[in-house]
Amino acid sequence: MTETQAPAPRRRWVALALLASLAVNLFLVGLVGGQFFADPEPEQTRPQSRGYSLNPRIAMQALPEARHEEIRAFWEQSRGGMRRDWRAIGELRREIDAAVRATPFDIEALRAAQQREVAARGEMRDGFNDRIAAFMATLSDAERTAVADVALARMEEQSEYWRERRRKRQAERAERAAATAE
Repeated sequence: MTETQAPAPRRRWVALALLASLAVNLFLVGLVGGQFFADPEPEQTRPQSRGYSLNPRIAMQALPEARHEEIRAFWEQSRGGMRRDWRAIGELRREIDAAVRATPFDIEALRAAQQREVAARGEMRDGFNDRIAAFMATLSDAERTAVADVALARMEEQSEYWRERRRKRQAERAERAAATAE
């Protein structure tokens, strides 16, 4: 009588481990290959400042390194009370939120809270503008002109950025409209 040999037990876990290893390796090859062969993302070219700005960063860009310490000192001194101002504006924004959530809704309470917040931001901006004007008074004519040149160039860069962005969006909308019309 011959005994039939039972087949060796399948080791299913080995097959699963090999399959998982293959999947991980393919994922890693795709990840590395995708990074290697992909076109680099274009850097953000959005201008930093908004509009015509005499922010101290503009002065740092326009003026020589020898004046940067004075600009930094001005910036530190002028920011002194801004934390308190921003906290007050935060409280006003909470008032706006409370007015929006109020039941029954009172539109006049909302408008009043909004007006207080706008006024507080205006007062903070006016104070900052006063400090910038005082700083500009310490500069020579040539230095003020250099700061103004950089501020104007930044404003023009920003305007061009937004014009180009608008053109791209309009072109994309036109392409989508043409695609859906077909």
